[in-house]
Amino acid sequence: MTLMAWLLGLLTVGGAFVADRGWEEVSLSWEESLLPINVFAGVITNTALLLGIVGWAMGRYLALALSGLLAACAIAQMIVGAQSAPVWTVGTGIAAVMAATDFVSSSRQLRAIRTLAARLRNGETVELGSDVLTAERNALRGGWWITLAFLCISLALCTWFVFDWVDAQNKAVPSDGSTFRPFEAVFAPPAMMLLIWSCSRNIRKGLAYRWAGRFVWIVPGAGGPVWTNGLEPSYGGRVEPEDNRANGCICREGEARRDPEYEDFPDDDVAADDYCALHGFDAVNSMDHASFRASANSAWLWDENSRTPNTSDELTVASKALLGCAGYLFCGLLVVRSSSGIEMPASGATEAYEINKGDADIPNRAKAIPPSEQGILDTIDLAPAGLSGTAVRYRHGRAWLRTDEP
Repeated sequence: MTLMAWLLGLLTVGGAFVADRGWEEVSLSWEESLLPINVFAGVITNTALLLGIVGWAMGRYLALALSGLLAACAIAQMIVGAQSAPVWTVGTGIAAVMAATDFVSSSRQLRAIRTLAARLRNGETVELGSDVLTAERNALRGGWWITLAFLCISLALCTWFVFDWVDAQNKAVPSDGSTFRPFEAVFAPPAMMLLIWSCSRNIRKGLAYRWAGRFVWIVPGAGGPVWTNGLEPSYGGRVEPEDNRANGCICREGEARRDPEYEDFPDDDVAADDYCALHGFDAVNSMDHASFRASANSAWLWDENSRTPNTSDELTVASKALLGCAGYLFCGLLVVRSSSGIEMPASGATEAYEINKGDADIPNRAKAIPPSEQGILDTIDLAPAGLSGTAVRYRHGRAWLRTDEP
């Protein structure tokens, strides 16, 4: 939708330029340049051009913003009798259809989320801690500070523009034949558009959250449509501090050799060294199946691009959850679920965000290409240890976890 709205803005502005033969300069007198219709027509048209170029940043709200702006351009150009008026009108109609489609789609998504949440409810309720309630309010109200900033900027620019316009009307006609071109008018309309965008975004975000209800979604991993740091699954290739300090481990020394700027922090894990007697390839492959299962939660056994296994309890009762997920309008807050209720993680409130197709592979490394099927040593079923998936061991590499997860 964003791409289509962006292309529509560019095509509309480009078509209007051709229809008005914009390459032919039209000179206005000083008095004509002060007429309200000429001032606003020029300002709105320039804003439409700017929105067509950088409007991509408005995301899903671009279609809504575009429909309002193109409508203003169409009205202004009709009043002055410009040849481009039909072009602006057609662009307005298409943008309005796109905005309505997006609204219907988001409403349908919210209904689907609410229906799914109601169907998945098991009757269990949890108590929200005071820090969660505070983070919840901050997440929903934080955007209003940005709205307030845009409001102040818009008021300042509009006031400047009004004073400049009144002052220009009281001046004598310039002898050099110049026209009224207020500098601040270039920035005032974009600031007002950002104000409207921010305000509408906050309103829709709050309404969406309240419509979806207070549901806690248990999320065992980052394979879904939203992501935040706390939901990222664990990956292999690391050795914990208590293990990399053991006698005979060379993983810490190996990391220092690979990284000239390495600083030794006793409480940090390090990359597993391929030739370490305790954590190298040979150590992984020398274990019998029972010993491997008993140590399967150790990250050093697994390839750095492979997920580490989850226990059955972790899959069904995850410690991490999302509070109030309501689709892309409000993707929810990362919370920690315990026996006592819902609390914020130690790192504080983290709001999840929607995973777009373009960055879907960034947070989810599980899609990395596994090692070649050649050189497989054996496979180990992890189910007897209460773990998910199957371990595949390689003669010249670390183990890789196979699961049915995305």
